[in-house]
Amino acid sequence: MSNQEEQSIPATSEKIIVAEDSPPNRKILVHLLEKLGYKVEGCENGEKAWEAVQASDNENLVAVISDIMMPTMNGIELLKNIRESDKYKNLPVLLVTAVSDKEYILEAKSLNVNGYILKPVTFQRVTGKLSELFPDKKFPKMAA
Repeated sequence: MSNQEEQSIPATSEKIIVAEDSPPNRKILVHLLEKLGYKVEGCENGEKAWEAVQASDNENLVAVISDIMMPTMNGIELLKNIRESDKYKNLPVLLVTAVSDKEYILEAKSLNVNGYILKPVTFQRVTGKLSELFPDKKFPKMAA
């Protein structure tokens, strides 16, 4: 972790797990969420994210944001694991998607996904979806 990243991590107990196989996209998402005051764990696929969800026992895990198309375990399989788990079935899940992922979007809807963030991921799209998920939380209108 670079010094710049360490400085942007605020003191908050809320954690979000990010599953994204593209290193640049993962870095962007993690950075945006840290700027918004979250502790973030970035994972390179759904399998690692699922392990992180299960390992986050005593942490204040508030959401999972996952790309749909990933190797090892995709975002739909990750969502399915979360929804089938008694412990995590109510955990909010947002899927990052390209418009071309229509069949996956339908499947995700049947699994009660909480929302979608369209690619390319932007500050406005992320804060828009988070304010839908957490209406009582105030999010800045612009990136800091």
